[in-house]
Amino acid sequence: MYFKSELRANYSLEHLLKLLRKNPAFSQYCTQKVITKGEILKMGPNNRQYFYMVEQGYFSFYYENEYIGKHFIFFVQRDTMINFLLYKEHMDLSFEYKALSDVLVWEIDFAFLRSMILEEDPRNYYQLNYISTIQTLLFHTIVRQTLDAKRRVIYCLVEIAEELSLYTGEHNYVLPDIVTYDLLAEFAGTSRGYTSRIIKELRDLDLLSSSRKPWIIKDLPKLKKLLHED
Repeated sequence: MYFKSELRANYSLEHLLKLLRKNPAFSQYCTQKVITKGEILKMGPNNRQYFYMVEQGYFSFYYENEYIGKHFIFFVQRDTMINFLLYKEHMDLSFEYKALSDVLVWEIDFAFLRSMILEEDPRNYYQLNYISTIQTLLFHTIVRQTLDAKRRVIYCLVEIAEELSLYTGEHNYVLPDIVTYDLLAEFAGTSRGYTSRIIKELRDLDLLSSSRKPWIIKDLPKLKKLLHED
């Protein structure tokens, strides 16, 4: 068992690159690339060659299977790992990452990554951080599925505020510029028109400023309280 602070202290893009650069073959197996806005990365059982880590920008992250179709899980931002393989066996899982902005990533040969992590990360900080992240995302996904439409919109705003936003004091959170009515509606699984009505209600309560970018949540604790109202 670990403290969260211990796991996070040993996990970041800078930490990973420092670890990988110990091998003289670093430049042969690790390259930077830009995923342009709107471009889609598809990861599945046959995409096991490369691991990615985000340096700048945002993806929307989807899980897809034959039973539920494509489901919006969350957003991917700096320091997030993509296609980190926990099992040697092929797993029948399909993920999709859509660039919401131009995204700068590191593309790393997975066999090279695995050999270096086995050697340089004996306490498995990277595996544990990945599992912890997935656990949190699945928890939030399950919670969203239990809420009615209005609460889903509010809950999605809370998630974005807590995970992606800049805290500026006095309960104010500045949301990233990627947040739009359409994106929030897709994330919450509601229509754009319905989402717009809920956003207007929140503006009228002076909990949200959304007339121009960036959107600002003006009182996150009060916004959270709405999740418990009938």
